[in-house]
Amino acid sequence: MALCFCVSNQKDMRKIKNVMVALVCVLMLACGKKEERFNYTMIKEKMQLEQEKVDAFDEITDRYMKKAHDNFNENKGNREVALQNLQRIFADQDEEIAKLVSEQQFDIYAAEISIEREGREKYNMMLIEKNLALDSIQTVKFQTANTAFYTALFNEHDNYHGKPDVYRQYYDELNKSRETAIQNILSEAQFKHYQELYNEYKIGKSEH
Repeated sequence: MALCFCVSNQKDMRKIKNVMVALVCVLMLACGKKEERFNYTMIKEKMQLEQEKVDAFDEITDRYMKKAHDNFNENKGNREVALQNLQRIFADQDEEIAKLVSEQQFDIYAAEISIEREGREKYNMMLIEKNLALDSIQTVKFQTANTAFYTALFNEHDNYHGKPDVYRQYYDELNKSRETAIQNILSEAQFKHYQELYNEYKIGKSEH
């Protein structure tokens, strides 16, 4: 599958970035297994959530995950409505969690759930970018390639929804194009370091 890693101008690129958070979120809610969608186990560990609050936390997150999934199914033909509803669902969940936990715990929750909702893999790719010591031109090209990858992946959603093997095929094909684009952006030494970081952060592993 050919993937075009080009954006007509910076305004278009900013527009794409602004919607990618919600798009990837919907993609994850629609296609992942429950335990793979958001890593609440890790979040609870980082929060050091008291055992007596675990059941209440799980009940809240399970309930809102179901609302998010139902919202997607009910608005398959209208992504804009689905995304607007999703934002409200997330806000309501966060409000309930804030009432359950301490202020310090909520700060940890808010930081981690933000990463999960935007995509842990996307976050890790950002960390990789920061570790590569890119110049300004490389940075723009790297970000464009990465944004194009997730945009294309989402745009194929209707073709692989409910078909994990087909999804894996799309992901792998698009990822090869992303890797080729990134290789063309980086020096040989930078690309070697990129591959090391890619493996260290286990990019793509959560997509299985």
